[in-house]
Amino acid sequence: MTALLIGTALAVASLFFVLYPLFRAESVAVPWTSQRAKKRQSPAVEALRELEFDRQTGKISDSDYDALKVRYTEQALVAMRAGDALVCENCGPRPEADAEYCSRCGSALVG
Repeated sequence: MTALLIGTALAVASLFFVLYPLFRAESVAVPWTSQRAKKRQSPAVEALRELEFDRQTGKISDSDYDALKVRYTEQALVAMRAGDALVCENCGPRPEADAEYCSRCGSALVG
């Protein structure tokens, strides 16, 4: 009987510990704008991160790594040099502030 009471008390305490963050008043929500800003980060920078991870885990050969690193580094530099402006990989910086695709060639914008 004592073991049953102790087990029930531990189960309730564990449940409270797990669910407490869901019910506390000062929970912080991530604003939608910061999620969008993160989403708009340069695909070339994200590709460089993935490429480095793949190399460290042995998923990619050194020759493939070297070729892809050069390609993605050039794309990331173009995006960084353009600052906040959106950049088309084919046409260069674009004046459209909220576009997702280039108005000239139709490719996805980096930036």
